[in-house]
Amino acid sequence: MRRRIGALVVVVALAAIVAAPATAVAAGKDPFVALDRSMRDRVEDDDLAGGVLLVMRGDDVIHAEDFGALDAASVIPIASASKWLTSATLMTLVDEGKVALDESIATYLPEFKGAKKAITVRQLLSHTHGLPYASCIGDSATTTANCSAAIAAGPGPVTKPGKVFSYGGVGYEVAGRIIEVVTGQSFEDAFEARIAGPLGMSHTRFDEYQGQRFRHPQPAGSAVSTVDEYARFLAMLVAGGTTASGRILEEDSVAELERDQVRGIDTHRDAAVQITKIPTYGLGVWRDVANQTDDIQVVSGSGAYGFYPWIDRRHGNYGIVGVADLSNGAEHAVPASQRQARAAWRAAAKWVP
Repeated sequence: MRRRIGALVVVVALAAIVAAPATAVAAGKDPFVALDRSMRDRVEDDDLAGGVLLVMRGDDVIHAEDFGALDAASVIPIASASKWLTSATLMTLVDEGKVALDESIATYLPEFKGAKKAITVRQLLSHTHGLPYASCIGDSATTTANCSAAIAAGPGPVTKPGKVFSYGGVGYEVAGRIIEVVTGQSFEDAFEARIAGPLGMSHTRFDEYQGQRFRHPQPAGSAVSTVDEYARFLAMLVAGGTTASGRILEEDSVAELERDQVRGIDTHRDAAVQITKIPTYGLGVWRDVANQTDDIQVVSGSGAYGFYPWIDRRHGNYGIVGVADLSNGAEHAVPASQRQARAAWRAAAKWVP
């Protein structure tokens, strides 16, 4: 069932797809046997089309398996794993000095007036902005500009900005509009120019699903991608923002994505936290594991349909649990993928080339 994952960062990774797992199996010490069994059972029990497991260290593929009708080149919806891509896109503007995280959003979008002027860009990406849900976010017939304008004209913050964590899509909608205004491009075009294009993520888009294009991408959750393409994004982050062809993000910006952005806030009552059981959040990423001094050890960008990309900073490993569970709800799909992701990074920590 093992198939070619595709060119990830450098060509040498291709040779490792077979060699690395085969070495472990030959030695009788393959730590991924139970994980593969759990994915095989999950595909059957949850009536999924298929699933993909990918685990890497640097340019080496530690483990790669696909199950059912999906493989690492299958385009699937990634839901909230979109947020990591959006945050990275905005951070390229921070690197260029065109956006400041702690600046008022009114600096870029002057239509945000009154109490909304207290909201910062950082708070948009960390779900601490306080803005209430806006129905235009799910309206495929509108545009990012129109939806952001509706949010600006709508109710003010229901909680004081910076004081309450409330996971959702409103902040990312406004952040997407900031990206448009600052770049002079559509959100989709800016993402492609700054992240997808340089990384060769040609099938990763926010404005298309099952061959149908729509004019209102959702920066918080409408992206589709493949396991092999998203792995290129992870590889860039693991390498401190660089690729073989150049730098995408400054190293400080990569660290900022993973830094605790909700320090001092009690997040436990948030619905998403109750699902993930992860109390701290960065900019578009969950902080799965941190040490006693709050240094990040594992981060992830899980989506409601079970797409679960992760980076283990302790061991230099990263990977993806790739499923598209559209039927069983986030309350089931996310914890199921989380258990498998954790099994994957624990197994990877034992892997010796």
